Amino acid sequence: MAFTVQVSYGAERHHVSLAGLQSTVGELRGILEETTGVPPQAQKIIFRGRTLQDGSQTVGEVGMKEGSKLMLLGRKYSPEQEASLRVLMSLSQEVDGVEGKIGGIREEVEGIEKGFLQVELIPEACRGLDKRCLACSEALMQKTEKLDAIDIPASETLVRSKRKSVVVRIQALLGKVDELAKRIEQCRTAPSR
Repeated sequence: MAFTVQVSYGAERHHVSLAGLQSTVGELRGILEETTGVPPQAQKIIFRGRTLQDGSQTVGEVGMKEGSKLMLLGRKYSPEQEASLRVLMSLSQEVDGVEGKIGGIREEVEGIEKGFLQVELIPEACRGLDKRCLACSEALMQKTEKLDAIDIPASETLVRSKRKSVVVRIQALLGKVDELAKRIEQCRTAPSR
């Protein structure tokens, strides 16, 4: 006979239906993964002050019944994902640094476009800005290569989506660098003021 248990996961409360007392702790782990997103290998289920570890044990054997309260601990990503996520976060921070440099280049280009630099200094300034744009572009391409080198199984959808968001961000920044390079060239070839 089916029954429902209450599961606390952080601030969340979930009511989970089990098929009956013959349902196993392993089956409960699968249901909790669907409900909370915490993979079974990262779950720690606590019932009556004890951690349920044996996946072949039935919920009836551990003493669960209608309305029983469980506590679930665990991260929504598996320990295997943690290393990949750390690498992604590090690369994302490196991309933040490159983005800051691109912002500095943009401000300098805007200053030249507004006439804040003496005409005779523009060619030298443009050469320096070109070099900085090239350095930013190369740094972003290196980050893309590092992202491509991370081997992520198809089942790790969270890590894959995070990698994709970083790649999309890098592509947008590369577009900004290309646009800045065109503006720098326009500043270099603009007639003297």
